[in-house]
Amino acid sequence: MTADNEAQELRDRLSLIETMIAEGRRSTESWGWTFVLWGVAYYVAILWAALGHTYLAWPVTMTCGVALTMFIGIRKGRTHPGTSIGRAVSSIWMAMGISMLLLFPSLSISGKIDQYGIVAIVAAMLGTTNAASSIILKWKAQFATAIVWWTATVAACFGSHTQCGIVFLVAIFFCQIVFGVYGMIAEARAHRLEADHA
Repeated sequence: MTADNEAQELRDRLSLIETMIAEGRRSTESWGWTFVLWGVAYYVAILWAALGHTYLAWPVTMTCGVALTMFIGIRKGRTHPGTSIGRAVSSIWMAMGISMLLLFPSLSISGKIDQYGIVAIVAAMLGTTNAASSIILKWKAQFATAIVWWTATVAACFGSHTQCGIVFLVAIFFCQIVFGVYGMIAEARAHRLEADHA
């Protein structure tokens, strides 16, 4: 094999990797609605719990969130082909979701956690998941959400009750609502570009 052939093969491989990363990012953008849905679900649960329904708010809201995510995801998944990178990112998110679904009810029922601990754990798990996704996808905007979640983790450990609540609400807004809308806009823009080139 000549040096030119080896160089061309290397360029082809790099091009394939870049294409796979771009497809993975587009796949993640197509799931922007889930960030918004879960941001709204967190706000509903927080408001409902603040109104005095602490024991019902989180389990009912999270169960509805899971059911809605699965229902919409299954319908939407039929229209989007899977990619290797998209499946890798989805796996990270599913693992985190299952961990949360097992951990938080257990901690709640056992009574071995307080607001600070829940916020710190939720924020750390979401920071880790967003960071892993962003590293795979080489997506700086998603890494910024990881930094916000990690900041919320530290603030929950050292801040007052009020500061902990405010930091969590702000993190939800930027990392779930704003980032989700950003993903939805990016997906719509990509669809428009595809339609223009077709």
